[in-house]
Amino acid sequence: MDERGLGVLLCCLVVLGGLLAAAPAIAADERGANTPNAIFQTEDEPSLEGYDDLEYRIELHENGSASWTVEYQYRLDDDNDTVDWERLEADVNENREAYLAAFEERWDETLTEAENETDREMQATDFSLETDESAAAHEYGYVRFTFEWDSFAHVEVNRIEAGDALVGFELDERIKLDVSWPEAYNDSAIEPQPDDRRETAAIWDGEETDFREDEPRVEVIETGGAPVESPDESESLVSLPLLAAIGVAVVALIGAAGWLVTRNGRTEIDAETSSSDDPDATDATPPPELLSNEERVLRLLEQHGGRIKQQDVVSELEWTEAKTSQVVGELREAGEIDVFRIGRENVLTLPDNEVTVPDDEE
Repeated sequence: MDERGLGVLLCCLVVLGGLLAAAPAIAADERGANTPNAIFQTEDEPSLEGYDDLEYRIELHENGSASWTVEYQYRLDDDNDTVDWERLEADVNENREAYLAAFEERWDETLTEAENETDREMQATDFSLETDESAAAHEYGYVRFTFEWDSFAHVEVNRIEAGDALVGFELDERIKLDVSWPEAYNDSAIEPQPDDRRETAAIWDGEETDFREDEPRVEVIETGGAPVESPDESESLVSLPLLAAIGVAVVALIGAAGWLVTRNGRTEIDAETSSSDDPDATDATPPPELLSNEERVLRLLEQHGGRIKQQDVVSELEWTEAKTSQVVGELREAGEIDVFRIGRENVLTLPDNEVTVPDDEE
């Protein structure tokens, strides 16, 4: 190969190498274009450049909607930082509508991409903007956007699945993502492994985690109450004697029940045998405690052949005379019994019982 041909070959290799080196960056840029991280990048829009941290907080709801907070954080370490923050804060407050319009436009594009990805109809509403400051461990200035994202998550019966709407979402060293869910739900699957956790939240930090193409994913299932905490070892040890005691009690109850069944069966057989041997045996009647007061008096009358002194009712039923008189009066008014006197005694009879009163008692 001559020198001219060798030169052409070297030029082709250089160009090819440049294209191969640029390919990952181009792909990353295309993917990053779907991420709302760089919301204010065009020259004709208000800018929120220079932030130190950017936090996304997503609060999932049972119906699949989500409350979003996008918070730009500016660390105020010195006077220059404070001056820059005060200038930005003033600009945001003076041009609030412009900042909101730019923010809303970018997220409308994100929702369109999410709808195409998930086949769910979505809507972003209730956009708001505020600035704030805090002085906890470090002094910070905040520019905070909030909005509601309808149908952000997929809901199926008692399960919420979130993450499929985050098309091309990327983390960098300044970004943190916080996804929380209702207290009545427990997490069943979270990908990737969170960098930090709360009872009802998973947190990823861009300094430690990179999302793959199908991440993040959060799946939670309704349990009907607060998140279930796993018992520690001491609680498990304490529960063993309790379980043993419960087992003994159950065995004892089963044994007692078996004895009662056997005993009752033997009693019923004996009673049937006795009834068949005794032609005069009568059908069983309910015990007195299951009868009304009126029924007890009527049964007592039947046991005495349809006639009994009222005083005998008092003694046999162990009632007071006042109670007996009241019950007898009610039965007499209802036509259930007849009452007449023999000497100083009241005598109760059933209506079909013929009564012969001595002449000297009339």
